[in-house]
Amino acid sequence: MDRVKFILKRLVYLVLMLFGMATLVFILTKMIPGDPAMANLSQRALSDPEIVAAFKAKHGLDKPIIVQYGLYILNLLQLDLGTSIRTNTPVLTELNRCFPATFELALFAIIIAAVLGIFFGVISAIKRNSVIDQIVRVISVTGVSIPSFWFALLMLYFFYYKLHIMPGPGRLSSIFSAPPKITGMYVLDSLLEGEPAKALDAFRHLILPGLVLAAFTMGLITRTTRSNLLDVMGTDYIRTARAKGVSQRKLITHHALGNALIPVLTVIGLGLGNLLGGMVLVETIFNWPGVGQFAYQSVMTTDYPSIIGVSLLIALNYLVINTIVDILYGIIDPRVRYQ
Repeated sequence: MDRVKFILKRLVYLVLMLFGMATLVFILTKMIPGDPAMANLSQRALSDPEIVAAFKAKHGLDKPIIVQYGLYILNLLQLDLGTSIRTNTPVLTELNRCFPATFELALFAIIIAAVLGIFFGVISAIKRNSVIDQIVRVISVTGVSIPSFWFALLMLYFFYYKLHIMPGPGRLSSIFSAPPKITGMYVLDSLLEGEPAKALDAFRHLILPGLVLAAFTMGLITRTTRSNLLDVMGTDYIRTARAKGVSQRKLITHHALGNALIPVLTVIGLGLGNLLGGMVLVETIFNWPGVGQFAYQSVMTTDYPSIIGVSLLIALNYLVINTIVDILYGIIDPRVRYQ
């Protein structure tokens, strides 16, 4: 019964946070400098007051702010994010088009970051102050420090342009056509289509941008894993287990790692939320048609409905991920479970 109350309370908090975020996004969007009419109409159209007035009336920009806000909340309750000023297409349709590309890339990147980050962190903690530890720490600091756009250009230059061992920008090579949309993720959809060669090509296109995006989060995970594992290894119950003759491997895998991974889950969750928000520069360099590119184009044309839609999508991602992380806390460490 207490667990049900906790879940219901979390759901209420989610609704309140979404409402607050929706209001904040609306206010911040209206504070963006620029006029949608000037960004989307030609100079000739701007010289005609009737055309400008018709444009503003069509997109509700001629109404008072409080009226625009009321209509915005009303439409939001009906899952209507409005129509993109730039493409004249429903914003939900645009997000449905670009989000699967970002999700596929973000999922690939966070898996790489989590696996390598935890592995490097454990090795670094076990080999503390050794040469291996120093090398791992240099790698983690480099991953956190290196600018993503510069790293992306380096990866393309060496592995695509110079060595010719990896494909270039885009999600598929030109010899393949996009698979029928089922999930929107090209690797999975190509497999479902029965085209393993196309799936392999789509996977190879994920590697370079995935490694670039994984570098920063991998560095954070490595440092967090190392730090927390060293702290746990110094606790009394670990020393007691070691005195009883428990092997080093079992000591780490069965006793220490579970507790050390709790803060790491937070880093992974925040990293995934950040990636799902779309990395504008990386997506632009690799010509990846995801949320980042869509957000950039929307801001450049002062496309209010699209900007709001992207912002709400990012906020929803973070809220859902944080809820999942809370649940995983209880699975990994029973002490965190809510009574």
